[in-house]
Amino acid sequence: MRTHHTTPGDVLKTKVLSRMDITQEELANALGVSRFSVNQILNSRRSVTPEMAVRLAHVLDTSPELWLNLQMKVDLAEAERELKDELKQLKRLRTSKIS
Repeated sequence: MRTHHTTPGDVLKTKVLSRMDITQEELANALGVSRFSVNQILNSRRSVTPEMAVRLAHVLDTSPELWLNLQMKVDLAEAERELKDELKQLKRLRTSKIS
């Protein structure tokens, strides 16, 4: 079972492009980046970097942390999924079990 985490692209699609009736081209122009870059983020083919987070925050009157936190949750979920089997083989050096 794969849990879906809301990506920065999901938020941009549903809250910005759809609700505000903004095109990818308009968003790209406002951000000072290429439409290709925006399209890659919208389709989860490119991560939101700190620089892009600052641009998005400025243009959309949000915080950079919003965009980076969304990206971090996606990245962590992906890493946990990819490492799931390998983690089972790693020896724990410390546990938080209460005695």
